[in-house]
Amino acid sequence: MAILSVALAAALVVGFGSASAQSTSEHIWASSAWVLYGELTPGFGNVNPAALTPLGAQQMYSQATMLRARYLGHSSDEQENVTSIAPIVGIQTNVIDNDQLSILSTTDRFATAGALAFMQGLYPPLNQAWIDKTGGSEAFLLSNGSSIDYPLGGYQYPDIQSSSMFDQDSIWLQGQAVCSNYIKSLLDFDSDSDVVSAQANSSKFYKGVATRIFSDFDSSAINFDNAYELYEYAAYHATHDNDSQIDSNDLVNLRLMAAVQQRLRNANLSASGNTEGDMIRAVAGRTMATKVMSLFEDNINSAGNSKKLNVAFTPLEPFVAFAALSKLTEGASSDTFLQLPYPGATMVFELFSIGGDESIYPPTDKLWVRFFYRNSTGPDAELTAYSLFANGVNNYLMTYPDFKAAMDQISLASASDWCGLCGSALFCTSLLSNTGPSSPTPTPRPASGTTTTAMSPAVAGVIGAAVTIAVVGIAALAAILLGGVRFHRADSKQRNSTIGGFKGAEKMASDTDIAYVQGGARHERTGSWELRNGGKGDSEQGVVSVTPIAPVEPASTLGATVQARDLRNPAKNVDDDAISEIGHSPVDPREF
Repeated sequence: MAILSVALAAALVVGFGSASAQSTSEHIWASSAWVLYGELTPGFGNVNPAALTPLGAQQMYSQATMLRARYLGHSSDEQENVTSIAPIVGIQTNVIDNDQLSILSTTDRFATAGALAFMQGLYPPLNQAWIDKTGGSEAFLLSNGSSIDYPLGGYQYPDIQSSSMFDQDSIWLQGQAVCSNYIKSLLDFDSDSDVVSAQANSSKFYKGVATRIFSDFDSSAINFDNAYELYEYAAYHATHDNDSQIDSNDLVNLRLMAAVQQRLRNANLSASGNTEGDMIRAVAGRTMATKVMSLFEDNINSAGNSKKLNVAFTPLEPFVAFAALSKLTEGASSDTFLQLPYPGATMVFELFSIGGDESIYPPTDKLWVRFFYRNSTGPDAELTAYSLFANGVNNYLMTYPDFKAAMDQISLASASDWCGLCGSALFCTSLLSNTGPSSPTPTPRPASGTTTTAMSPAVAGVIGAAVTIAVVGIAALAAILLGGVRFHRADSKQRNSTIGGFKGAEKMASDTDIAYVQGGARHERTGSWELRNGGKGDSEQGVVSVTPIAPVEPASTLGATVQARDLRNPAKNVDDDAISEIGHSPVDPREF
C-alpha cells in the first residue's frame, strides 16, 4: 500500500485541523456512513415489538447534525469550535436533492423511524426552500396570488430506500439475517473452544446477576448465550428506570461479555461454511464492504454527480464483522473496536482528492479514502480517523486503488456470490441477468443454434413451494439461534395463572407451556417511536445494592479489552446526546 511522504502527511494534518486550509487542499466527492440503530426498547422479556425510543430518535438526530456540519457546511453559533468543515463538492446544502443521496434502511419500523429522525437533523425543515428539478419557486405560488409551503414549517421529504429480508438488496445492510450457512455455523457455536471458555469464565457472574437483576426471568436463560440481550435489557432499565438499582460494575461486566459474544458470532474469521476460509461468521461485514465500494463506484462513474452522501441504517452485526475484517480490532485501534458500539454509532468512509480543480472530477489514481468512527452520540464522542487494514497508526489515508484492492479481498462481487456463500434459497433462484453489486451475475446467453425451454407452471410451482419452505425454516432457525426463542415446560410453582404480561403477576395464563425470550434477530423486530405502554414500568424485583465486583476476565484468546472512558453508566447519563439540537456544536474530528 502506498505510504505518504512525511512532508505530505504533515501538510494534510495541518489541512485537516483547519477549515480554511482544508477547503483549498482537499475536495470531498462522496461520503458513506453506516449508522447503528438508535436505542430500542429491549427485546429480552418484551412481548411487544421493538420500538425506537425518544432517546433513540435523538441519537439519530444528533448524529445527523454532526454530518450536516461536516458535509453541508452548517453548524451552530459556536462554529468556531468546529475545526474541520469539509463540504461535499456540488451537494445541495439546504434542500434535499434525492438524486444526490442514497438513504438505505430495512423495512423494520424502528429502522425507518430512525432514518426519518436522522434526515430531520441532516436536512431540517426550511420555509420556501426549493430546487429547480422539484418545480422551483413556481411550485409555491398559487393562481390567486398567494403562496403555500410544505407542512411543519417546510418539512423536507427524503427518499428512503427500504428493503425487507425478502428483498435481495437487504443483504447489503444485514448480510447475515437470512444467510443459511451463517445460521448453520451458529449451530456449532457452543462447541467452539473460545465459547466454552467464555461460558465457563462468566458462569459465576451470570448466576450472581440472575438473582439481582433478572430475577423475573427463567434462570436458565441468564447465561453467556444471551449475553447481548441481557446487556441491552440492563442498559435500558439503568437509563430509564429511576428506581433501578443496577450496579454500575454489573453493567460493565454485562457489556464486556456482550462484546465477547458478538465478536465470536460475527468476527470469527477462522470459522467456515461450505468452503474453507470463506469467513462465514463475518458475512455481514463482507456485504457491507461490497455496498461501500458500490456507492463509491457509482459516484466515480457519474463524475461525482450521484451518490454524494450515502447513509445506511443497520444492526450491530456489520459493525462487528467489518471491524475484524479490516483489522481495526488489531493494534492501536483495538481498544475501541473490541468494544460494543453504543446506539447511534457510525462508521464513515470519505472519498476525496488533494489539490486540483474541483470542477474536474479526478482520475481514480488521484482519489483518496479516509475512514472515521464515532462510537456514540455523546458530547464527548469525537469523529476520529483510524487506519484500515493495518496500514500503520499514522497512515489513516489510503489511495483509492489501494483501498479498492483491500476491500476486494473481503467483499463479495455480487448477490450471486452471496447466494453461493450462504447456500440460501431466498430470492437466489430468481436472480436473472442484471449486473453490479446490487444485482446478480449476468446469465450467459445461449450459444448460436441452441434452444432453451421455458419453465412450465408446474415446475415453477414446485420451486416456489420449496423456496417458501426454506424461508420458513430459515426464519424459525434464526429465531431460535439469534432471537432467543425457547420452548420448554416451566415449573408450575414459578408460573402464575394471573392474566398479565411477562413479569411476575403480569404473565399470561395462556403462557404456561412457553417461555419466550426475544432479542438478537433485529430483522424480526418491529415497532414505532413511542415506548409502548407509556409510563414507567414496574421496578426490578430482587435488585439490591451490592459492592462492585472486579470485571469478569474472559479467556485470553478472546482479546477482550475494556476502557473506563467508554464504559459509561447510563443511569448517570440519561441523555447522552448533548448535541441533539442544531443549536449545539458538533464534535471535532481528530486523527488517531
